[in-house]
Amino acid sequence: MDIKARIRAVGNPDLRRSRAGAMVCRIDCAGCGEDIWSDQDLSGVQYVKTKRGTELFIHDICADKVWGGVKTDGKTDRKG
Repeated sequence: MDIKARIRAVGNPDLRRSRAGAMVCRIDCAGCGEDIWSDQDLSGVQYVKTKRGTELFIHDICADKVWGGVKTDGKTDRKG
């Protein structure tokens, strides 16, 4: 999954372009509300598409805080 391409597809465009000439877009993190830019390092960002089709982008750290222990493979660390 190319997260940069998904951010460019659903995000808010900025008036600048990346070095490759692609439009730079931003989207809000679903956990903290901070901007996630399509031209930044996205190694710590997760993409989630819900059953209703909502596309969420969230920092790994925010996912741990909000959902408490959900791993990227869909399994949880929670007990109980």
